[in-house]
Amino acid sequence: MGTKKIHTLAFLVTGFPPDVSGVSHFNWERALWLAKQDIYRVIVFAPDWQNKVDSSYAVPADLDDKLIIERYPSKPWLPYKLTHVPKFSAVGQINQKLAHYQPELIVITDVERFFLLSAWQLPGRDYARDNQVPYIAEYHTDLYNFSAAYPGWQWVRNTARNLNLTSYLYRQLDLTVCSSKSASQSCQEMGIPKIETIPFLGIDVSTYSPSRRDRKCLEPWLSEEEKDNRVLLFLGRLGFEKRVDLLIQAFARLNPKENNYSLVIAGDGPIDVVNQLKGLAQKVANVHFTGFLLGETKANVLASCDLFCSPSPYETFGRTVVEAMASGTPVISVNSGAVSEYIFDGVNGYLVAPKDVEGLANKIQKALSNDNTDIIQRALQNANQFSLKQGCQNLSNYYQKILA
Repeated sequence: MGTKKIHTLAFLVTGFPPDVSGVSHFNWERALWLAKQDIYRVIVFAPDWQNKVDSSYAVPADLDDKLIIERYPSKPWLPYKLTHVPKFSAVGQINQKLAHYQPELIVITDVERFFLLSAWQLPGRDYARDNQVPYIAEYHTDLYNFSAAYPGWQWVRNTARNLNLTSYLYRQLDLTVCSSKSASQSCQEMGIPKIETIPFLGIDVSTYSPSRRDRKCLEPWLSEEEKDNRVLLFLGRLGFEKRVDLLIQAFARLNPKENNYSLVIAGDGPIDVVNQLKGLAQKVANVHFTGFLLGETKANVLASCDLFCSPSPYETFGRTVVEAMASGTPVISVNSGAVSEYIFDGVNGYLVAPKDVEGLANKIQKALSNDNTDIIQRALQNANQFSLKQGCQNLSNYYQKILA
């Protein structure tokens, strides 16, 4: 029998632990999954977080020679300072390391973050061209539309549009991989050529389960008077684009005290966003901010609330939506982006129009009044199609096709 061919893959990412985001978690989980397949050596180039990286995400000893994390010099990204991006000096270091590892495939995620207000270059492009190595992008985040939600940063979006900057950047790559039809459509609208739609994003479904439901895990935030309340949950980054402000406004219309409702907002973000949301919630009863929740605590809280709400209209996947589905918690989301491709109103969840505060309030009231047994069961079944294993296998199959 012949020796199995080991392919070297290089991933250039900005979202990676200790960053707390869906993209970050996926990039870490994907790297682990691929390294365990015995056909890849995986090299991940990730921010050094200004040398503040801890050991929480250490590579398992049995994968030492199969998964290598190379940290590049980074800085906070001006539009969203909780994300770190490469400094100008990082490009040369990355290129040197690529020449050392000699990857057969280079994948760069969220191309805009590598270029705009960061390195102003696309690391690895020259190496790929000189060595005839496929150089592909993965479109994880709808940064073009996100920027419109940030006060003072609309100029980024306008500049990118007027200069056709996004189209120019992505034309430097061999192709762009999108995880959903809506993401592919956004890319097409921006003039990005050579797009492949592959459902590659997923979660570790086994982490989430209705069996985790335990109201005691909510006690750190709910008052004694709220212990029997119906609890609505938002969980995720507190960025302007997540439109948690709309959720707070909708919740205020429900007369929380009169109806015995509580709203838990689990997450964190830039201080200006968090302060704005807390200011908006100050006059609304029964609203609680928890900060980021991780691991077991996160999974337990997801299963223990009565309703999950994601009001963002720009999701390219909706990781927390799928986590809530797998937790047995009914979901309300926006009829926009990738979420509308797998949430069907009244079937496995609830949908509302984007930016419709009154419609959101009415739908919350309806969902909390309904018997959601059938919706929950359907959602539990549907969540399985977004397993981490399936998403990574879809990617692996495509990588093998390219490498062949």
